Amino acid sequence: MKKCLSLIILILIISCASVSTDYRDDKTEKGELYFPSFDETKYPRDTINTGPNDSLRSFTNKWYSKHLHTLNEPILFNKINEKENIIRFTHLGTWSNPYSYRLENIDGKITLTYNRTNGLGGYEACRKIKNKSKEINSEKWTQILDKINNINFWNISTHDSQMILDGEEWILEALIDGKYHFVTRTSPDSYDGDKGFIELCQLIEKSGK
Repeated sequence: MKKCLSLIILILIISCASVSTDYRDDKTEKGELYFPSFDETKYPRDTINTGPNDSLRSFTNKWYSKHLHTLNEPILFNKINEKENIIRFTHLGTWSNPYSYRLENIDGKITLTYNRTNGLGGYEACRKIKNKSKEINSEKWTQILDKINNINFWNISTHDSQMILDGEEWILEALIDGKYHFVTRTSPDSYDGDKGFIELCQLIEKSGK
């Protein structure tokens, strides 16, 4: 079984070899980071789940960024002055295909975009295999905004103390009226806690189905 699993991973790595995984700190077309980074010397290095709000350590930032780049997603945190309203849920399962749901409200027209790659969330990003967009009604948008406010999303810590190996990264970003915040959790549905956060992510997914 282990030999078979190792062979599958090797095949995936080879098949994705043409996809850039060089996500450097300098701003290049394929190396731009999707989240702010923080000074790691001021925080413990034995976990990825520490640091100030709305920023990530370099390793995690590069990991998330390579998948978001391959999903062909835009960077959100640098759009705070552009008066855009965007909500995005990204799911990176260690052994499953990465995917994202992005809701955009532009002058009252609300579009939901779904992207998926054939990679593995804990490994290579690979190539995008699914992309679909649809317009949704304002009622669903309002429902999601109400949920954001009801769970006090803007004050939920970005990081979590839970450490789960080979889990699923749930990354939720919100850019509303020039205000940006993101929360990341590892397999939050596998333990008690963050119920409101889980329900919000599931609500976004449900809007796309």
